[in-house]
Amino acid sequence: MRDLTFKFENKVEFTAMVKEHDYMLRCIPHHLPHQQVLNFSLNIFPATGGGSFGMDSFGNRTYNGRIAGPHKYFQYGIVGRIRRDDREKTPVDYMPCYKYFSGLTKPAEGMKVFLNNLPLNDELGNHEKARIVSEALYDYFEYVPGATHVGTSAEEAFSQGKGVCQDYAHVFLSMARLLGIPARYVSGLPEGDGASHAWAEIWHDGLWYGFDPTRNKLVDEGYITLCYGRDYNDCPIERGLFFGNTNQTQTTWMEVQDRFNQ
Repeated sequence: MRDLTFKFENKVEFTAMVKEHDYMLRCIPHHLPHQQVLNFSLNIFPATGGGSFGMDSFGNRTYNGRIAGPHKYFQYGIVGRIRRDDREKTPVDYMPCYKYFSGLTKPAEGMKVFLNNLPLNDELGNHEKARIVSEALYDYFEYVPGATHVGTSAEEAFSQGKGVCQDYAHVFLSMARLLGIPARYVSGLPEGDGASHAWAEIWHDGLWYGFDPTRNKLVDEGYITLCYGRDYNDCPIERGLFFGNTNQTQTTWMEVQDRFNQ
């Protein structure tokens, strides 16, 4: 069991004024048997009234709001404390959609060849198969910021052999689903500081298990789940629409620390 404090901040700056800005946030951690949200505080600038908390079709916690007046930036942050204890995981059913390819996880033909060259056989359980795939993907892929974008598919990323955490997760999902393993995309916060992160989970014997092919490790109690879905498109941490003719830049920062080792 671990008690974790977390901070997450995101700022979007516009080159010209925008208005009538509707947004949805998925930056509020899931409250699960093994991830208890002890407290949190969400702050949004410019201040907005009449926002509402809710839940999307994948069970992600959401916050919907609107900034009607002109503004040149949009900033939100959340701080809080989480108790993580993987001993408290409870069996659940998976949504059937997690077994099928989605828009960003359609496989490249080369992925089948890649899998055929791995030491996989029917005697192995899904967890062991996923571990082998994750380790092989870490060795194959090159982490290169800027090589891809949020709309890059698993097929495109695999073909060029480079990308960022989102791409590692999408390619892993494609391969897991090729093997008939239900799997989902996860956005969240790993222990440490820097940017938000993405990894994947597979469903095995009633439980979800996390794999982080970007870092070549199993997801443990140092990870905080914010949201999940079939791929990135189902669960961006922030999505919005606004009126205005502008370009935008985004700055993200997060920090997760063990409360007793700060």
